[in-house]
Amino acid sequence: YDFNLYTRLLVDFCNEDLSAFYFDIRKDSLYCDGPDSVTRNAYRTVLDLLFHALIRYAAPVLVFTAEEVWMTRYPQDGEADEDGQRGSVHLLEWPSVPGVVVDTAKWDALRALRDAVNEAIEPLRRDKTIRSSLEAEVVVPAGAVPEGVSDEQLAELFITATVSRGQGDGVIVTKTTHHKCGRCWRLLPDVAEEAMLCSRCDAVVAALDGAA
Repeated sequence: YDFNLYTRLLVDFCNEDLSAFYFDIRKDSLYCDGPDSVTRNAYRTVLDLLFHALIRYAAPVLVFTAEEVWMTRYPQDGEADEDGQRGSVHLLEWPSVPGVVVDTAKWDALRALRDAVNEAIEPLRRDKTIRSSLEAEVVVPAGAVPEGVSDEQLAELFITATVSRGQGDGVIVTKTTHHKCGRCWRLLPDVAEEAMLCSRCDAVVAALDGAA
């Protein structure tokens, strides 16, 4: 047993892979996409899988906290819930995680590019040219972008207004002139005036109003 290694790997995964990366780029979809969004529902599915895996991983080292979290989601008074969950977290089997094929090299390249973009944005944030990455228009080296990744996906990954590709070697950042959506706060070309809605948010709000 290596307690220190186990806890460090678990904490690093939660801090670096989840909080600082995955949750950061997916919260826009969770908060602003419509209830029938494939992306949003896929993210919610991943959150559920993460919960069931992490609660089991944490249970051996955070004994009481893990039990409290489990009982908060699955109260023990009454019948088992719709998932059939009941009983102590410490009686659960080790998680069975769905097998997926991960292109590690692709994700390493994307994360390295994201780090480079954040580094290029920081001086503009420090001198108050921009207040957040959402106000940034970014040009990245075309050769640094893995095949099959769109500019829209890069903007989502970097949490910027727009992303385009250039022939240079470095990252270029300028302040966008686009207006801010009053709902998702993204600065997008399809927002005609400040505080109006982008096309996505307009469609989501209309659908929610229609279902009310």
